[in-house]
Amino acid sequence: MLFPYKYVPHQMEKMQTFIDFIFYEVWCKAPNEEYGIHLYEAETDLLKVMEELYKRDMAGKLMDKSADNFFYVAINEIYNEFKTLTDHEIDQYKSCFTANNMVEELCSCVTAQRPITYVDLYPAREALNKKINNFFKQLYSSGFFDLKFVREALDSRLSDYYLSFVRENNNCTCPFCGLQPLDSEYDPSREAFDHYLPKSKYPFNSVNLKNLAPSCNKCNSGNKMDKDPLHDKQGNRRKAFYPFSEKQSDIAIKVVIKEKNWSTLTPENLSIDIQSVEFQDETETWKELFRIEQRYAAKCCNTNGGSYWLNRVINENQNYSLSMQEMLAAELKSASASPWIDANFLKKAFLKGCDSAGLFAIKEEVLETKNQKP
Repeated sequence: MLFPYKYVPHQMEKMQTFIDFIFYEVWCKAPNEEYGIHLYEAETDLLKVMEELYKRDMAGKLMDKSADNFFYVAINEIYNEFKTLTDHEIDQYKSCFTANNMVEELCSCVTAQRPITYVDLYPAREALNKKINNFFKQLYSSGFFDLKFVREALDSRLSDYYLSFVRENNNCTCPFCGLQPLDSEYDPSREAFDHYLPKSKYPFNSVNLKNLAPSCNKCNSGNKMDKDPLHDKQGNRRKAFYPFSEKQSDIAIKVVIKEKNWSTLTPENLSIDIQSVEFQDETETWKELFRIEQRYAAKCCNTNGGSYWLNRVINENQNYSLSMQEMLAAELKSASASPWIDANFLKKAFLKGCDSAGLFAIKEEVLETKNQKP
């Protein structure tokens, strides 16, 4: 991850507050309680939601496949399953719930915290696990938190959170790749929130804002998809960047050009070397999740990437009455000043690679030869 987001506290954290309450104060107490609206009295805003759902149920207004019916039925069905659990089994589910919401600690690969996937849930309770699976996989996308009476209880909506988020994180560039812009507060649309720990693999944290990080469509849907940051392809635990870390990454990118012919540059003719002194393990995970090396190599060979960057130095030095090296120095200085604008961080590494490979010296010799002809 090129740079971390700043975490933005917001009213929408109440989504997870609601789920916390339902889990600990309703489901986990099921063996000793009869289900009823009174179970929600200690959480006033959630009580309003459950009262409205109860009214709709009594009036026969909960329609199949509707968001309100999905939530209401799932809460009751999981409650009934919890009612049959032993104290030991409930403690096991509590441990799973707690662990999966410690997103920062899980990314750091702290040995005391083990992430729990759906297949890790208490094996003897298949029916319960299936209901938990269905509920948490659909919870975020079900539309429940967009219902009018739920928004009123939350006193906010996800679009409000996005606006607050991008006002605070105003680079307007995807930190997972640095190649794509993100919708700003002025855009009529907004980027999707990526479930950093995929909701398809990990229960209990699908509405936790610390697990929801905006990313560009290329990163979210085209490259990361539901890849697991916490385990490699062999299932081994690994470190991953925490999207809201207070530490800045120290990633250094080097482009090595193998081909001396600047006009026929292809990904096979260059290599991308990405290193970090403090976060090398996290960097390796990041590169694999988002296919960073392949995407950076492609950008360096695109007409709107490396070709354009090269031509700025090769062709425009004469417009500014500068030598090619002076023009190169000016481009590098400009890229350093605004690294996250127009992929300048990669432009800088690419131009340095071209210079190290002697491409500018070769081109300058060609131009001088042409100028010397009578």
